[in-house]
Amino acid sequence: MNHIKLYVYLCVLLAGLLMVSCSKDSEIPLPPEPLDIAEPQSTFQAENELLKDVSLLVGHALTDAEVRAEVHSKIENTDALGELVSLSLLLGRENGLSKKESTALKSGKLSLVSSTNRFTDAIVDEVAANGSAYAALSGYFERNAFNPTASKSTEGLKEQLTTLLAGQNLEVYNPFVEGSKPASKSEDVFYISYRPVQYAEVNEVYQYSGADVEAAALKSFGVVNNDFIDTHNVYIVGHMDPCDLPGKTCDYVDLVPDEPEGQPEPITARAKLLTYNVNHSSIEEEDIVSTRFSGFKIDGNDWLGFAASHQKIEIYRGSADGKISVEDGKISAISKSYNINYYRIRAKGARKGWWYHHNDEFDDDWNMSENEQVITLFTKHHLTGSASVELNTKAGLELKNGSIQAVPQATVSSKVKVSLGSARQRTKAQLSRRQVLSTIVGPGVTQRTITRDGQQWNVKKSGIFHYYFKHYYTDL
Repeated sequence: MNHIKLYVYLCVLLAGLLMVSCSKDSEIPLPPEPLDIAEPQSTFQAENELLKDVSLLVGHALTDAEVRAEVHSKIENTDALGELVSLSLLLGRENGLSKKESTALKSGKLSLVSSTNRFTDAIVDEVAANGSAYAALSGYFERNAFNPTASKSTEGLKEQLTTLLAGQNLEVYNPFVEGSKPASKSEDVFYISYRPVQYAEVNEVYQYSGADVEAAALKSFGVVNNDFIDTHNVYIVGHMDPCDLPGKTCDYVDLVPDEPEGQPEPITARAKLLTYNVNHSSIEEEDIVSTRFSGFKIDGNDWLGFAASHQKIEIYRGSADGKISVEDGKISAISKSYNINYYRIRAKGARKGWWYHHNDEFDDDWNMSENEQVITLFTKHHLTGSASVELNTKAGLELKNGSIQAVPQATVSSKVKVSLGSARQRTKAQLSRRQVLSTIVGPGVTQRTITRDGQQWNVKKSGIFHYYFKHYYTDL
């Protein structure tokens, strides 16, 4: 009977909430559609709670319009895309700056000295007045022997507090761009959130509705994804990528959109750039076709983690160019995998579908016998475990008069497995030599081209991954 009463009560409560919601539709914005969100992994929960507290602390400071103006000014002066700044720079601290900020500071292009720092003052005042309201942050202070109520002076409090916060190597990310969007930076409404330590696709945001709203405060708005961030003025607090930290090595190539190719032209002066489509069977096995992976774009934010400021990708190819053997009159070829390169682009480049050109080696000698290769892409994130993919390749090999000879058609299949830690495997595509060389230029199957150096190179596509090749031919 109790269950029935509870069920009736819930139904009545739900109906009442719906009536209230409908009556106020014109007064308040509707929350986003409910999204599934995984519980934080216990390994990262404490770190995420601290990030959440810091983001709410930053959000409280940003409720002051003058503080917001100061923050935006520093972002515009610091970041070429006008959306990213270290928390340390906002606090006027030298430790915890990004590599670019440190370089700009040393060159004199950037200065930490100013007559006023409204952002820092707002942070210090909030911690002094309401520090205990931030449980995770208070615990962090306690572990570092910092008591905001025991400081003998405001300057002493400011020094200790900013030192502790700067030591977290955090950044503030505000990717929203003015335009024909449903929100505007000029409005006294914004949202605050944090980028979870582990990869996540959604997260909770808090809304500030403006000083004119009764009991103005940061209130939970619900769980949102990257599409929401693209169309609303959201500030995100998160850890800087290790590639941005001074003293940290980085294997990733930072790419800038539409810059010239970053690598020299391949092989010798005898190599001829193919600017027309060819029949691959007409290129002998002895001749050389040097193929370059010349450029790519990621067209969409599908592969970005929640509020990621950068997209890291690793691209591999698989080919049946390993050891060839014959047993009982049957040929087998071992497949091998090769890394093309490690790339890092700004998240904005993925959201906007910007092209990046780098002219890296794909295959220095794509023989006829490598009849069908495979290209695959991984995105790197802060994740536990690894991602794997099986690449199925094909070789064009036949036994003629007891010897192995290359033939235009695929005759031998093989496969290779590629595994990568802290990554997600996103896409793979089969690349037949015949099809690739017959679509060097022009629209081809995808009906897409990109114009570079006066040529309309054919664009290959696999999901949101677009790319193009250049081929150099050497007649031996």
